[in-house]
Amino acid sequence: MGMTMQRKTLGDDPWQMHPSTPGPWGINDSASPFSELLGQTPGPWGINDGSPGCILGMPGGFNVGFAKPKPAPAAKKDPLQLAFDRCDELGWIPFFRDAAENNKFTPELLMGIGYRETNLNPKYLKVPGDNGHGYGLMQIDNRSFPEWVNSGAWKKAQSCIDKGAEVLAAKRTEIQNSVGKTLTVTTSAGTSYQFEGKQIAGADLLRVAVAAYNCGLWAYYHFTNGHDVDRGTTGQDYSKDVLAKAARFQPLLVRKAGDFPTKPTSPSARGGSKLA
Repeated sequence: MGMTMQRKTLGDDPWQMHPSTPGPWGINDSASPFSELLGQTPGPWGINDGSPGCILGMPGGFNVGFAKPKPAPAAKKDPLQLAFDRCDELGWIPFFRDAAENNKFTPELLMGIGYRETNLNPKYLKVPGDNGHGYGLMQIDNRSFPEWVNSGAWKKAQSCIDKGAEVLAAKRTEIQNSVGKTLTVTTSAGTSYQFEGKQIAGADLLRVAVAAYNCGLWAYYHFTNGHDVDRGTTGQDYSKDVLAKAARFQPLLVRKAGDFPTKPTSPSARGGSKLA
C-alpha cells in the first residue's frame, strides 16, 4: 500500500528542512503549489505545499534560515565625560575648585580651558604641546613664563591649574585697566594697529578674557572694533568653545557631592600674562 503525505496542522514551522526531500528544483524545494508541471514534492504542509524551502531557480535547492541579528555596537562614551571622570579619579577637581575660588572664576570655566588646551590629559604633565611652547594641563607658554616652566612646576597638576587661573585673571585685569586707553597690537608680520579700549564688563569681559588667554590683546581689539572676539583665536572659536564646554562641566560638578560651582564675583588681579 502506497504512503500518502498528510498535511501538517497549521502552526508547524514552514522552515523545517528535515527530512531532506528531493524535488524538481532541488532538495526541499517544495515545488510551487500552483503547478504540478515540474513534478510533485512532498513538503511539511503536504504535496507541493509551496513552503519556503528554496529560492526559485537555485540549482540543487537552497535552505533558508533566519539571519542572526547583529549585536548593537557599544555606545561610545562622551569624551568630555571621560575627561571629567579622569579628573575625579586623579583627584584634580578640588584643585579646579580652589583655583576658581581664589581667582573669582567658576571651576567649570577652568575645566573648559583645560579641556580645550589638552583634553585634561595627564600626558601633558610629562611632555609639552604647542610645538614645544605650551606646558602642563593649561598649556602655559614658556616664552611668557620661562621661570615657571623651567622650575618644573608644569609637571604637577595643581600647579598647572593654579597658574592657568592666574593667567586668565591677569588677562581680565589687563582688559579692565585698558578701558579708554590707546593700545597697540602687532601682527606676526610686524604690522601694528592702534585702538582705544572700549568700555567692557560682565559677560563680555569674561568672554574677551577667555579669548585673550589664547590670542592676547587681539581679543580686546576685535571687541572694541565690533568684531567677533574669537576672530584672532585658534580655530576662531576659542572662547565660544570653552564656554560651551564649561556649561557641560557645570552639571557634572553639581552632581558630584561637595563640588558645587563657585559663583563669579568681582574680578581679581592675580597672575601675569600669557603669550598669544
